[in-house]
Amino acid sequence: MLTLTLIIAAIVNSYAGGLMETDTKAPSVTLQAKYYQNGTGMEIRHISGDPLPTGSVKVVIKPSDTMGKSASQYTSIVNKSLITNLSGTDSWASGITSLRPGEIDYILGNNTNKGNLSQLQNGIPEQYLFNNTNNLGNTFFMEIYYKNTMISKNEVLIEN
Repeated sequence: MLTLTLIIAAIVNSYAGGLMETDTKAPSVTLQAKYYQNGTGMEIRHISGDPLPTGSVKVVIKPSDTMGKSASQYTSIVNKSLITNLSGTDSWASGITSLRPGEIDYILGNNTNKGNLSQLQNGIPEQYLFNNTNNLGNTFFMEIYYKNTMISKNEVLIEN
């Protein structure tokens, strides 16, 4: 009994003393996204919560059923080099290490010299493309994953 007590005490002490590795807590974030078909692009705004470590997250977009019954099967993982600051000089893949409350990053529209929207949905049937004028007023989902755990899901309205 004494041996068992000592083992339990050692385990508790190792957690308290930091000897055993524990998982880091996923960031808690509230994001807002807007998408404009007019060529302006998509903006991702950090409303509140923890800083979002851009190197540790995965961004997934998928059409909602507003575009058709099987639209949600066309999921795309966003290349983090497409998510940039307004000038397009730094991206989530290089230069931007976190998105903090109050900050906005972009997937720049095709009417800018750094346009990335055309690369956003490569290989997706035209009826499900966000730039398809028939999808004006429809929605898609933007999901953010941290270590394979979804931490944010936004339904994004396709605007003009």
